[in-house]
Amino acid sequence: MLDDKKSLERCALDAFLQNCRDLKKYKICEGERPDFILLNNGYQIGIEHFRADTILNEHADSDSMKFDGKRKAMFKKHNTALMNDKFDAISAANDIEANINTSLNAASGFDYGAFVNNLKNVFDAHADKVIDYKKTCNEVWFLIDVGIETEHFLGFLDNGGQTRMNTLPVTKDMMNVFNEHRTINRVIVCSRYLWQYKVVYDSCGEKYKYRFRSFTYVEAATPFARQIKLNLKERRGED
Repeated sequence: MLDDKKSLERCALDAFLQNCRDLKKYKICEGERPDFILLNNGYQIGIEHFRADTILNEHADSDSMKFDGKRKAMFKKHNTALMNDKFDAISAANDIEANINTSLNAASGFDYGAFVNNLKNVFDAHADKVIDYKKTCNEVWFLIDVGIETEHFLGFLDNGGQTRMNTLPVTKDMMNVFNEHRTINRVIVCSRYLWQYKVVYDSCGEKYKYRFRSFTYVEAATPFARQIKLNLKERRGED
């Protein structure tokens, strides 16, 4: 069985490969340096996966992964109780409420500058390994996994306008990071939300149609803290 880290890596890869018919003939080989090899008739494409999450703590470590772990533990706790006929709806509602409010609080404190700086640092660190990877691989691709806390974004356009989106915006700053290292043949960005992956950028795909200078979460642009309160109502059975 795959460990959690490799499982997440494979989920991101599968999200990318799902719509790439030209890669279906390639065999997927799992490794560590790089994380995956796509192999076809001796031609090898190395895929290096790494995370660059949006929610970071003061040490530039990912809080998104910590929140994912808590959500997984919460589901396991209440699902186990349900399977054993010990489910407590009030307890489950309280945990869900607390979890959602934690995400809203985290999104409201989003720091775009810190996100981009962390992306650059992580990208540069992995780019330093590309020369070694190319000793055995014909091409090296980067698969960047970006954890997000909600799907409510406010993108700030180059022309001074702004737009609400339910997809992670890709900005000029991010593309500058991607384009800095010419030894990397392809860059793919996937957003990760509640363990669901969505490809939001592919340097070899269709031209990205927006020109964003920055973005934030809608919660961060709201002048007051958003919180939710769940109210349970007893369900009445049929007479």
